[in-house]
Amino acid sequence: MMPALRAAVEKHWLETQRAATFVLGDETLAAEIMERAIEQAVAYLADHPPKDQEDVSAVLSRFCRQEVRRRRKERKQFVLIDFSVASEASASYSVVSAVDAAIDAETILADAPPAVREALMMRYGSSESWGEVATRTGTSRAAIRMNCKRFLDRIRQKLGIPGAPQ
Repeated sequence: MMPALRAAVEKHWLETQRAATFVLGDETLAAEIMERAIEQAVAYLADHPPKDQEDVSAVLSRFCRQEVRRRRKERKQFVLIDFSVASEASASYSVVSAVDAAIDAETILADAPPAVREALMMRYGSSESWGEVATRTGTSRAAIRMNCKRFLDRIRQKLGIPGAPQ
């Protein structure tokens, strides 16, 4: 199992570094995230023997993602990315220029209706569920999600960022 785990770590290391940098705002957390994911994967795989190397890779990837999500919820903060200091390796993944990335959240959200602004900050800034957001804004879950999606689409359009596939 160790060679398969080593291969999985090598396969997911860059992805974990990117997640630590862009989701949590600190690339140095990647080692801690990977270490915790390895511990969890080893414990899980001891009880659930893998069929092949892809099973090991999938398990490790799942635990890495869970650890990033856990840390993000723990921090409960809105992280803005400054692409002007992003590493050269990650620059090829960015379609947003440093000038566009320098726009802060207040400027971006200035045009938003108050309920949508509040909903976006609760959902993406504090990682609250859509149900909690709907309760606090006094709207239905579907309505506030659609309003936020429409506003995010307008932001993407202004910045020239292609939207998510439908």
